[in-house]
Amino acid sequence: MKKTLLTAATIGAAMMLAQPVLAQAAWDTDGDGALGAEEFVAGFGSMGTFANFDADGNGLLDATEWGSGLTEVGQYENMDLNGDGGVDEAEYNALLFNRYDADGSGTIDATELGTIESDMTPGGMLGG
Repeated sequence: MKKTLLTAATIGAAMMLAQPVLAQAAWDTDGDGALGAEEFVAGFGSMGTFANFDADGNGLLDATEWGSGLTEVGQYENMDLNGDGGVDEAEYNALLFNRYDADGSGTIDATELGTIESDMTPGGMLGG
């Protein structure tokens, strides 16, 4: 009986650890085993991480907000792609997609999903 309880606990722990990966796999709406830019933006946008960084809620990340955890993505001065004076959610998503698409293939494959999972853990860039 004790062995069964240990096995159930082990399975439960494994499922909790796998949850972020399972969530990202669900973003793969065409089932090709990789995330295209549209799938990434839709899935990632549903997580609301942009709002976590947009402290003043104005829809743009300024240099201070960018510096509160996104410097791993790049220097703020280079992130305002449309030149409007801040990084909006579309730019944020594009920049993160490029971060995770390490090989520049235009898709995020299973190996690259590991970087997303790492960033979403507590203490990770996006995990708080």
